[in-house]
Amino acid sequence: MEKFIQIIGFIIGAVSPIQKLMVGDSAPLRVIISSASLVGDATIVSMTLIVGANLLDGLKKSGISLFLIMGIMAVRFIISPIVGIIIVKAAHHWGFVGSYSLYQFVLMLQYALPPATTVGTIVQLLGVAESECSLIMLWTYAVATLSLTLWCTFFMWMLG
Repeated sequence: MEKFIQIIGFIIGAVSPIQKLMVGDSAPLRVIISSASLVGDATIVSMTLIVGANLLDGLKKSGISLFLIMGIMAVRFIISPIVGIIIVKAAHHWGFVGSYSLYQFVLMLQYALPPATTVGTIVQLLGVAESECSLIMLWTYAVATLSLTLWCTFFMWMLG
């Protein structure tokens, strides 16, 4: 079903007559796009509430060790961005990535971001390792505030 919706989205964006019917202030079917936008805006708030509930579960109970959390954060915030720099620079060297600095910055930034909130949602739906996942997400998001600032600064310096 998800793939079907993605294909419909590509068709709407690629076929000019359909796009003119749905996108724009004077489009007759603009209500579909505005409704999707409202649902998307509500999704962001809902995901934030779900993450908050997951983080609360992790503070109450968890059997995860401190060394495991530190190892996960070291891989996520030190090793992964370094690997990202190597991959993006190699892709640039071989001609897969253009010389546009903002594009390279965004590609490198993907390696420095904290884990996705959808992982916490999936864990909560399955009901397995909820407290462990929430504790890992709590610490990774707490460390991400400093780490992301430092990596962004380094990426901009390197690409500037």
